[in-house]
Amino acid sequence: MRFRSLTRCTAVLILLAIMASRSNASQYVEIRKDFASIYEYLDPKSEIVMQANRNDHFELIYEGTSWYQVKVKDKVGWLEKNAGVVVNNPGLTLFSIPIGTLFFFLLLLIATITGASFLIYKQKTAEL
Repeated sequence: MRFRSLTRCTAVLILLAIMASRSNASQYVEIRKDFASIYEYLDPKSEIVMQANRNDHFELIYEGTSWYQVKVKDKVGWLEKNAGVVVNNPGLTLFSIPIGTLFFFLLLLIATITGASFLIYKQKTAEL
């Protein structure tokens, strides 16, 4: 009986891990130039909101034919399309492994160790 509840808990944790790893539906713009200006309006003569560097990521709000509208802190700005590319992952990694994948792996590892420990304990108590 205890094993079934452990299995159910493990299944719920696995489902939560999968949902957490897929919850990031936002797209981002990754800066590919050494420096790129993000403008306040859709005009290169408007005020510069921020100077972005290579590999910076900004949440994509709108993609036009030659401009991206991006979120910069609590503001919205415009970035020339040739300065970056749209990516699904904002670049959050740990040891070059995406955070969701790492979390899912650790969760499976803990569930496996817990299940194996329980089976060993159950076998030893049956032998007594």
